[in-house]
Amino acid sequence: MRAARLGETPPSRYERSAVSTGSLITRTREVLRRVGAKGAPAPRKGPALRGRNRGERDLNYSKWAADLVRTGDCQAGRLQPFREGERTRGTCSVTGHSRDRRADTPAVRRENRERDMRRKFCNACAVAALVAVLLLPDAAIAQTAGGASPGAQGNGGVQDNSGVTDIVVTAERLTTTTQRAPITIQVLSGEEIDKGGVTDLSGMQRVTAGVQIGQSGGNTQVFIRGVGSAAANPMSVPGVAFNVDGIYVGRPEGTSGNFYDLARVEVVKGPQGTLYGRNATGGAINLITNEPRLGTRSLDLSSEAGNYDLWRLTAAINLSIGETAAIRAAGNIVHRDGYLSDGTNDDIQQSARVRLKWEATPDVSLLLNADYSHLGGKGYDRVYLPRRPGSDPYEAQSSAAANAYQNALPGGLLAEDVQPDSFQNTKLYNLSAQLDWSLPFATLTLIPAYRHVDTNYAAHFGARVENHNVFAQQSMEVRLSHSSAALNWVIGGYYFDEDTKRGESFAKAAAFLSQYIISKPKTRSYAGFGQATVTIADGARLIGGLRYTSERKRFTGSNTSLITNSTKFYTGDATFNKVSYKVGAEYDVSSRNLLYATYSTGDKSGGFSSSASPNEYAPERLEALEIGTKNRFLNNKLQINLSGFRWKYKAVQDTRPAIDATGTLGVATFNSGDATLYGGTLELTARPTRADSFSLSVEYTHSRYDSFSFLAPSLPPPAPGFNPASTGCAVTGPYAPGAALPVPAYGSSTNTGPSPAFLGDCRGFQVARVPKWSGLASYRHEFSLANGGSISFDGNLTFASARWLTIDFVPAERDNAYALFDASLTYNSPDQRYAVSVFGRNLTGSVYYSGGIQNALIPGLIAANIGAPRTYGVRAMVRLGH
Repeated sequence: MRAARLGETPPSRYERSAVSTGSLITRTREVLRRVGAKGAPAPRKGPALRGRNRGERDLNYSKWAADLVRTGDCQAGRLQPFREGERTRGTCSVTGHSRDRRADTPAVRRENRERDMRRKFCNACAVAALVAVLLLPDAAIAQTAGGASPGAQGNGGVQDNSGVTDIVVTAERLTTTTQRAPITIQVLSGEEIDKGGVTDLSGMQRVTAGVQIGQSGGNTQVFIRGVGSAAANPMSVPGVAFNVDGIYVGRPEGTSGNFYDLARVEVVKGPQGTLYGRNATGGAINLITNEPRLGTRSLDLSSEAGNYDLWRLTAAINLSIGETAAIRAAGNIVHRDGYLSDGTNDDIQQSARVRLKWEATPDVSLLLNADYSHLGGKGYDRVYLPRRPGSDPYEAQSSAAANAYQNALPGGLLAEDVQPDSFQNTKLYNLSAQLDWSLPFATLTLIPAYRHVDTNYAAHFGARVENHNVFAQQSMEVRLSHSSAALNWVIGGYYFDEDTKRGESFAKAAAFLSQYIISKPKTRSYAGFGQATVTIADGARLIGGLRYTSERKRFTGSNTSLITNSTKFYTGDATFNKVSYKVGAEYDVSSRNLLYATYSTGDKSGGFSSSASPNEYAPERLEALEIGTKNRFLNNKLQINLSGFRWKYKAVQDTRPAIDATGTLGVATFNSGDATLYGGTLELTARPTRADSFSLSVEYTHSRYDSFSFLAPSLPPPAPGFNPASTGCAVTGPYAPGAALPVPAYGSSTNTGPSPAFLGDCRGFQVARVPKWSGLASYRHEFSLANGGSISFDGNLTFASARWLTIDFVPAERDNAYALFDASLTYNSPDQRYAVSVFGRNLTGSVYYSGGIQNALIPGLIAANIGAPRTYGVRAMVRLGH
């Protein structure tokens, strides 16, 4: 072993021990692969590693070998401080944490005493396991060699050729695996995202259970178990937090252009108010992109072609800069024609991302990120429900037949036909950094970020609507985290500042004049949070977390009345202070069986509408009880997770098109009432053989509105007024201003508006966008070829039962159950460098919808989001230098 260079930190005793076993490990790798022992690491390609990097590589091998003789569970220290890009072996973290490489000083020895003891034990077990393998007779090796196949990394975890994969997640700001996290979470690897053809957030509905995703112009509407936001303008906020590399994305428009070169996607269900803060009532979707890898030069290429003139090219290059830095550059180009008859619902995007990682010292690492995306084409539009008799499901609103159909409907007021002039032009710029500093008592993490979104699009919602919105977001998160055998904790602070400029026009809507909306919302938020898990007995732990958020919202704006052509001015200024918390307990029945129970809360901030008085709405809140168990059986060949939940959904924020008492048309957000949801989730994963794997996720959700009411003003001609046919709810009234109401509306028992109004009461309805049953099932079989390559078959089925598309509850908004079947056949070369795949998505040709909005001028006519039709194509992949 060479001596340390001048200025280089000497290796620790543990590293020296690991390197000393390096030659033994090297000599036995081929034997181990012949044996087919589970989890055998693949050989490292490219130039040989030297010095400390080689020691880290061999350290991974020794830790893996230790897993051969252990139960596969590291009870102590199973969580490590949150740092993206970490890896695990078995269920024990191998983080490459900088404290492992410090100089051997007394202070460090005191801090790492428990960890060093575990490491020494692992190292001793590694040597024992390797010696045992060397002593195996040739006959035993020959008997076990049959059917062995090289391991493969997947889901950000460790591929076990004889069992279920362990998936690494950071959803709770600490690195662990899905089986050790007391939450309901689904994780998809970057490979699964690519295979599923997911190029934007709306595609996640096809690959996840319990998630409904719609589109409104440039806005993506995400719902988890019915909790989310149908917002169609910047005056509302999402109810499911979307994060990219740990950075909260405040606007649905900002979620685009991120689905390439991904390590994994985490979908967390249930309120995440403690760690994620505001606007995470329904849960969170976390995108984790691939980090630069030190000591590696690699190139990944992927190309795809299919029907609807689809072509996609994705590339990523990783370059090492010396021994302590690396850069990764990735790009993505997508072109696909639209599914609708006028070319809308296309996919035109170009994206690029550059990431630089620098390990400045053994204790300090810095990760810099810059990315840019552009979305073009015609953008998203909708189709009419109920469908025109005999029409194609993908008939656009702008077709001559569709225009004749809508204009002939009772109450049709459109003076002009819908024109095929939709467009989309969105640009996104993002800058961020992450600094991790290992202190003697904890790891300090700093994440500053700036995001800029400039979106311009035109679509049709009963009239041509053109939007030009600009969002500028700044944020800073500071965290301290620590992990030990007895206590894991994270504390931090968060700052968020957003300025928005909104311009919207309704062009020549009906017999009325054009309408223009201008507003400038501003949001500033501060938060402090903490969460800890403490061991109280062998295998038993308690969980506690708390977050305080103070948020101020201000806005100024104007809106032109459709009827009088007069301009109305709006202002608002409100501060919302909220406390979110989480309490719970977890217990290890055995090393592979976990029981947990949690009670958590989440809040979505209140705000203002620029039309439809009253223009202020209150925050909504979700309180959730969850009880679950996570289990491995049959030597890790079978995994069964089961959870039950009960949610109390208070002051629900809903969105509907409305004309207020001044004749101003808009999409208003209001507090509709309360709802109760309860149900359960079953997740089953099985790997009966090395060549076969099967997974099933089924979710049952019972949902009902305990209270739901709204007021609709009764307007004189020429205004369209309120038509009871526009709702399936019970309607009474009109009620004069100040008159008592039979049920409260907008938080008041009287009509607080300036004009007579009808009252709608929707109690008892199923919560919109919540199917009673939903789920997905997948099967994979791999055929080994004589040349060492393989052919794999993948089949996936996604299904959901009937549900309401939006909150008017008219018959056209009730969508039937659907099932989508995807399949692919992939050839992998013997060295795993090349692959070719043919695929088909929605092979059953199912017609399904994910949301909608009622025409404010034609009651009962719904503009609905329609899902993708049957698609097919071929995909080729090249991976060099791994």
